[in-house]
Amino acid sequence: MADINFDCPHCGQNLNGPEDMAGQTIDCPVCQKSFQIPGGIIEVPKSQLAPPSRPAEPTTSSGDDKGKTVRIELPPEFLAEPDKHIFKIKRIQH
Repeated sequence: MADINFDCPHCGQNLNGPEDMAGQTIDCPVCQKSFQIPGGIIEVPKSQLAPPSRPAEPTTSSGDDKGKTVRIELPPEFLAEPDKHIFKIKRIQH
C-alpha cells in the first residue's frame, strides 16, 4: 500500500502516512492539534450516479430458513492484526 503526503493545516508540517488512513482524524505529531487526513471518501456528482436498481420481487418462503445462521469464511488478511500506522516527519524548508 502506498503512502500519502500531506501537510498539517495548523503548523504546516509535512507528513507521510499510510494510504488507508485517509479521511481519519489524527493529532499532528508536532503541534498536537487534531485534523482530518486528506483523501478518503470520493464524492461523485449526482449527475454521474446510476439510477437505483429496481428492488427484487419478494419470494414466498415456507419460513423454514427464518432465523437461521449462515457461517461464512473470512479471508486471512481480514482476520490479521492491522499494521501499525507510522507517520514520517519531514523538515520544513524555509
